[in-house]
Amino acid sequence: MSKMDIIKKFLTVIQESQPAPAPDRSINDNYEPVDKEEENIMATSEEETVKELARNFAQALTERDFEHLDGRAEYYFYTVDYLIELIKNNDEQSTIKLFKENKIKSKYENCEFLSIIFSADREQAEVVYKIMTSLLNADDKYFKELNKKNSKKTRISQGTPFSTTYTLLVKKEKGTWKIDKVEVSEENIKITTSP
Repeated sequence: MSKMDIIKKFLTVIQESQPAPAPDRSINDNYEPVDKEEENIMATSEEETVKELARNFAQALTERDFEHLDGRAEYYFYTVDYLIELIKNNDEQSTIKLFKENKIKSKYENCEFLSIIFSADREQAEVVYKIMTSLLNADDKYFKELNKKNSKKTRISQGTPFSTTYTLLVKKEKGTWKIDKVEVSEENIKITTSP
């Protein structure tokens, strides 16, 4: 087989593995607009996609161990612009320093969605949710600092699940939902009590 034959075969395999292109409805005279029920299904599907992004982000953000730490675990979920901003601000080094200095091992427990608000064009959304986390290990000074921010009488200690409210601004980047901004409400740290 010549090099040209190998290249042709390779291109054929790539073309066959590509998804079929979406139909061009601009030239289809028989195209009918999407009915309301189908539109609601599409909206629900987008909402589920945004929720999945938020859940995966929460898990990557909170499932960390200072002994085996990836300071960039959640970077895959960010828009390029937000990622550039974080890199400029030395986010990875700050995360590594915080976890290693305080010997933090944290575990993702769950998340609770409070609201998801889409823009009119459904290209952006604001997600407000609580992320439940447990600290499996941390230095005493870290627990003291965390409890200063906690206005509840119950104290956060090793293994105690607690929640923090996050606001994510998400948007579509090349057709994929990505996180464009993260805000953390430290004042809203709450102890989660088990039933």
